[in-house]
Amino acid sequence: MKFSFSALSVITLVSTANAQNTYTPARAEQHVIDIKNHDSSSGCLIWNEDSPLRNDLELWKNELRQYTGVINKKLQTDFAPDLRRLFNDDYSNREEVCRAYADPSAQVPIDNIVAENMPDLSDPKTVELKQSLRGRNLEEYPNAPPTLMEEYFNGSQQLSYLPRQGYMEPLVPPLRHPDMCLPDNKLGDYVGTMDYMIEDFGHICRNVLNRNMRTVFIDMGACYKFEHSTNNNPVQAIKAIEKYRHNGIHFDHIYAYEVRELKTEDVYASIPDHMKGPLHWINMPVSPEEGHDDNPWTMLKKNFRPDDFIVVKLDIDTPSVEMPLFQQLLASPELQELVDVFYFEHHVEMDEMQTFWGAHGSG
Repeated sequence: MKFSFSALSVITLVSTANAQNTYTPARAEQHVIDIKNHDSSSGCLIWNEDSPLRNDLELWKNELRQYTGVINKKLQTDFAPDLRRLFNDDYSNREEVCRAYADPSAQVPIDNIVAENMPDLSDPKTVELKQSLRGRNLEEYPNAPPTLMEEYFNGSQQLSYLPRQGYMEPLVPPLRHPDMCLPDNKLGDYVGTMDYMIEDFGHICRNVLNRNMRTVFIDMGACYKFEHSTNNNPVQAIKAIEKYRHNGIHFDHIYAYEVRELKTEDVYASIPDHMKGPLHWINMPVSPEEGHDDNPWTMLKKNFRPDDFIVVKLDIDTPSVEMPLFQQLLASPELQELVDVFYFEHHVEMDEMQTFWGAHGSG
C-alpha cells in the first residue's frame, strides 16, 4: 500500500503495516519520524532552517521539478492503451509493454533507452539490489531502463520505497508541494496541486498488473461538477484518474461519494467521456460506522479481492468522519491487503493551513 498527501500518523502506518514488505522511508522522512517532540507547528520549518537535511531536500525539489516536467509532457499526449489488454498470455512481453507505456521515459524510442547510470553488474550485491528495486531479472533484461531513483533522483536519493509499489515521494512537511513554503508566494499558491506526488507506474506495471485483475478508484469526498470551458484547474481526483490512464491503468470502476447534492445529469455532463462508463455516482454521505452498508470499506470488502488494483482517495474535510475510516484501515489487515494506493488529506495543526482548515485541524 502507498500512502500520500498525509501526515505523521500515516507515515507511521506505512512503516508498521508494511513491515513485512520492507518499506524503506527516505532519509528525510525517517528524520521526521525520529523527531518525537516538535517545538513548532510550522510545516515549512524544515525548508527554512539551515541544515544538511534542508540542502538534501532542496536538491530533491530541483530533481522533482525536472521529473515533473517530463511527466507533464507525457500528460499532454494521448492516453496509453489499457496495459492489461496488451500482455501476452504468458506475460513474455511484459517488459516491452511497461517500457513502451508506463515508464516516465516511455515517449523515448525503446532502442534509445540506455541505463547509463547503472553500476558494475559484476558485483553480486549490486545485482541482488537492482533486481529487488527493479522487480525483474537483470540478466534477462541487461539494458532495462533506470529506476526512478537512478534516472531522476540520483543526487538527493530522497525517495521512499515499497517493493510492491516502487518509489514514492518522501512524506515530509508541509505534506504538500514544497513550493508552498517559498517566502514570496501568495496565499494558496501550491496548496491544491498534487504535482509533487510520485507514482512509480513502471514498477507497478512490472510487479502488480495482470490480465485478469479489476482496477478500482474509490473517491470519498468527490465533487465532479465543473466547467471545462472556464476552469483551468479541474478536480484533482479527475487529474489523478487521467494520470493513471496516461500510464496505461484504466479504471473499470470509479466509486464517487459526495455529500453535497448535485444533479446527476450535471455531473455526467461535466466529466470526461472516459469516466462516464466506470462511474458509480453515490450522492450521499459515507458512514464512518464500521460494517455499515454506507461505509465504503464494507462495499470494498464485499466486492473485491487482494489481486485487484485499488486506489482510494479520502478527502471529506470532516475529521469526525475521516478519522474513523482511516483508523479502520489502520486496524484491518484485510483492508490493507485490498488497498494498493491511499491518498489522504489529514487535517493536522499546521500554521500554513489554518486559513484553509480553521477548526478542522485534528492534531
